[in-house]
Amino acid sequence: MKKTYIVDTFKAAVSIATVLFSLTIVISLIIIHRFGSAAVFFLIGLIFIKPMLTYAAKVSVDQTGIRCFLPWKTLQTFSWDEIAEVGIAGTKLFTRKDAKNTGSLYIYISKNTFTDEERFDIMLNWPPKDLIFLTYSKQRLDEIQMRFSNKIQTYNAGDIHL
Repeated sequence: MKKTYIVDTFKAAVSIATVLFSLTIVISLIIIHRFGSAAVFFLIGLIFIKPMLTYAAKVSVDQTGIRCFLPWKTLQTFSWDEIAEVGIAGTKLFTRKDAKNTGSLYIYISKNTFTDEERFDIMLNWPPKDLIFLTYSKQRLDEIQMRFSNKIQTYNAGDIHL
């Protein structure tokens, strides 16, 4: 059975709202002949297009593998045989080792295995370009775990028990 999830619903919604708001302001400013101000809001809207595309992408999990896609383009596809590591990582890196506040938790899927130092680098340079990722939820992890038989790695994930 195929399940499809939005990468990060909250960040996608904020990015989409910002782009739409900026576009509305740009059109309004052009109508009243304020071209300099319109250019500023146009640039603000442009800044949020990349996060919008990154976080509004969908991740599909099925028997054949995992696919990250936009409505018009497949971004990445990993078959279950290609996947070397699935992990959960928190984005708040500079905390105590036993801290419960780990920031946003993401599930990442990779064709490579990583050391803790490499995981730190991935989280420091978030979002990654060569991994499939989505926000953590028990349901999403269960869907992936049903098909991925290796150990799920954790990095800065707090008190999550697998």
